[in-house]
Amino acid sequence: MRRLLTAALVLAGVAGAQAVPRLTGAEAETRARAVLDTLTLDEKIGQVSMAHLFRFLEGGRSGPVAPNAGDIFSRLRPGATLNGGGDAPQPNTPRGWADALRGLDALGRQTLPGGVPAVFGTDAVHGVNNVPGATLYPHNLGLGAAFDPALTGEIARATAQDMRAMNMDWNFSPVADLGRDPRWGRFYETFGESPWLVADQVAAAVTGLQAGGVAATLKHFVGYGSPGLGRDRADAEISQKALHELYLPSFRAGIRAGAMSVMANSGSVNGIPVHASSAILTDLLRGELGFKGLVVSDWNDIDRLVTVYRTHADLVRATAASVNAGIDLYMVPNDVEKYAVALKEAAEGGQVSPARLDEAALRVLTFKAGLGLMDARPAGRGVLTDHRALARRAAAETLTLLENDQSLPLRKGRVLVTGPAMDSAAIGLGGWSVNWQGVGKGNVPDVPKVSTLATALKATAPVGVTVSALPDGKREALLKAAANADTIVVALGEAPAAESQANNPTLTLPPAQVQLLRDVLGTGKPVVLVLMAGRPILLPEDLQNRLSAFVMAYLPGSEGGAALADALYGRAGFPGRLPFTWPGTLGEAGLTADRPPEGAGEAPLPLYPLGFGRDYTSFRTTDGQAVATENGVRVSVTVQNTGKATGTGTYIVTASLPPAGTLEAVRRPVGVVRAALKPGESRTLSVAVPLERLEAFAGDAFGPVMGSVAPGPYTFQIGDETARVNLP
Repeated sequence: MRRLLTAALVLAGVAGAQAVPRLTGAEAETRARAVLDTLTLDEKIGQVSMAHLFRFLEGGRSGPVAPNAGDIFSRLRPGATLNGGGDAPQPNTPRGWADALRGLDALGRQTLPGGVPAVFGTDAVHGVNNVPGATLYPHNLGLGAAFDPALTGEIARATAQDMRAMNMDWNFSPVADLGRDPRWGRFYETFGESPWLVADQVAAAVTGLQAGGVAATLKHFVGYGSPGLGRDRADAEISQKALHELYLPSFRAGIRAGAMSVMANSGSVNGIPVHASSAILTDLLRGELGFKGLVVSDWNDIDRLVTVYRTHADLVRATAASVNAGIDLYMVPNDVEKYAVALKEAAEGGQVSPARLDEAALRVLTFKAGLGLMDARPAGRGVLTDHRALARRAAAETLTLLENDQSLPLRKGRVLVTGPAMDSAAIGLGGWSVNWQGVGKGNVPDVPKVSTLATALKATAPVGVTVSALPDGKREALLKAAANADTIVVALGEAPAAESQANNPTLTLPPAQVQLLRDVLGTGKPVVLVLMAGRPILLPEDLQNRLSAFVMAYLPGSEGGAALADALYGRAGFPGRLPFTWPGTLGEAGLTADRPPEGAGEAPLPLYPLGFGRDYTSFRTTDGQAVATENGVRVSVTVQNTGKATGTGTYIVTASLPPAGTLEAVRRPVGVVRAALKPGESRTLSVAVPLERLEAFAGDAFGPVMGSVAPGPYTFQIGDETARVNLP
C-alpha cells in the first residue's frame, strides 16, 4: 500500500531533545532478534544497506522530503541513511534538518519491517559542521595541541546535544587514526602522532558523544594514517610490531570506552584492501580487541574493490568478500539497488552464508535498539544551544607559540594586519565545514558566522594600540602602510580541503603567500606570523629565521579570531603544545618522537619537537619521581611558574624501556601532566602509566609478536626531570 507523509507529520515532534531511553546490550539484542526472525531475505539485505538522504528529497537533490518518499523507503528498505558533506535538506537550517529527519524517522516506522526506522548518520567532526547555524570547534589536531581530554569530551557532548536537537543519532567520529605523515590530507583530523596520547583523546570523545545520546564511530580501522608517500588511501605497509605498538592503542581505548560502531579503513594494508580483509575486520577487531558492535564501510568502498583497487572481478565477488570479511553495513549512498542485487546473488549462490547475513542484519538492528530507535522517542525541533563560549575556550587552549622575540604581546603602537587568513571563515574552519571540502567549495553557499582575526583585533584593541587591515592583493598600498606600522601581523594558511584533495606533498603554502611574507619582512618591521593550517608547514629558512613571532593556530573554528586576539594582546597566554613533530626539511616528513635508534647512531633533529611551545611565562620542573604500583607506574613532578604571568605548564611524560631484543623508541610518550599556574605558584602533578603503555612487542621480522613488560630499569622524563624505577 502506498504511504504518503503529510506536512503535519513532517513537522511533528515535541520541544527539545530530551533524554533517549537506552537498552543494555543484552536487551537490545533480544529486541533486535525478535525483529530479525520476521525478516525476508530482501528485508535483511535492506537492513545492511545505507542510502543517501537525497534519495528521499524532492528532485533527488537538496530540498524538502519528497511526496513519494514512503514509496522509496518501501522499495529500498534501508537500514540506515546518511548525508555527504555539503548535502542538506531545505531549508538548510537547524529547524529544517530537524523536520526532515523527523519526517524520515516517521516514514521508516511506517514502511520498514518491524516498524524500525533507518538510523541517520553524519560526519559531525568538529561540531555539527554541515549545518551553517551550528558552532564549529577546532579540528582534532588543535584539540590534540591542548592535551586536555576533558575539553575534548566536553566538545563531544556539546556536539551530541546539537545533533539530538536535529534528530541525528549517529556520528562518524572520532578519527582514531594517528597523524604520522603530515603530507597526508587527513592529518588535521587526527589528534596527533603519539599512540597513547591520542588514545586518551579518543576515549574522551567517545564518552562525550555517547553520554550525549549519540553513537560514536571509531575510524578508520586500521592503519589509515600511514599511507605511502603521504597520499590518501595509498597502501600502508605495517609490521605486526608497529600495528600493536602504534596503531591499535587508540582503537582499543575507544572500544573500552564503549564505542558502538567502527568504520573500516578505505585504504589497503600490506597489499590487501581493508574492506576485504577478514584478518583485520574479524580476527583483529573482533577477536583480539573484542569489539562487539557494528562495522560500517566507508563511502562506496565495496564498489571500489572493483573500480579502483581491481582486486575483485565484479560487484558480486566484492560484496561477498567484504561481507565475509566483516562489513556489516554498506555505505552505498548512490546505488542501493545495485548493491542489493549483488548481495542477493551472493547470498542465493552460497557465497555469503545465511548465518553471516543474519549476523550482519542482527548487528544493525541491535545498534538501532541500543540507540532507542525501537520505540517512539522525543524529537528535537532544531533549537541549537549557544556553544560559542566553549568554542572560544577550546580555540584558546590550542594556540601554540613557536617563536617570540618579545614582539608579543601587542601592547602599544600601530599594528597592520594582512594576509589571506586574516578575515577568512573558510581558512579558519578548514575542510568538513558546511561543505565536505570547506566553505565555498560545495553546493551549499551559506557562510557560517565566524570570529576572524582582523575583525577581532580591531574590535578589541587595548588602549595604546591602533589596528588597520589591508588585503594582501593591494601590494603597493600594503607596503606603504607597512612602512608606517610598528608591527605587522601576517595571517597565512591552507585553503580548506579534505581527504585526497588536502594532500600537501611538499608541506608548503602557495607561492603567493610565501612572497607576501617575504615582502613584509623586507620592510624591516617586526613581523608576527599567524599560521592557520592542518599540518606543519615548511617555510624558506631565510624567512623562518627573520620572524619576530610565530603562532600556530591550527584550524581554530568559529571563535578562532577572538581567541587569537586575546592571546596576541596578552589577555591570555599560549597553552597549546605541538601534538606532532615539526620537520625541518621535506626529507624529514614522518619524523616522530617515538622513532627508534638509527643504525648509524644518529637521530635527525626536528625543527620543533613533539610537545614544544612557548608562553608569556616560564616554568621549572623539580622532584621527578616514579613509583611502581600494582597496575603500572605513577610518575610525578613538581611544576613551578617562574615567570610573571599566569600560564599553563604542559609536559609530555616519556619512558625509556630496558633492552628486550627489539628496537624501541629512545623515549616513548606515555602520558601528560598539565596545570594552569599563577606567577610563583607550584604544584605537584602526577600521572598513572598503565603497564600496557610499557609493553614491548618482541618477535622476529616476519613472525608473530608477543607483548610483555620486560623486567628491568625504566626511565621516565618529565621536563628536565628524570625518574627511574625497576619493574620485576
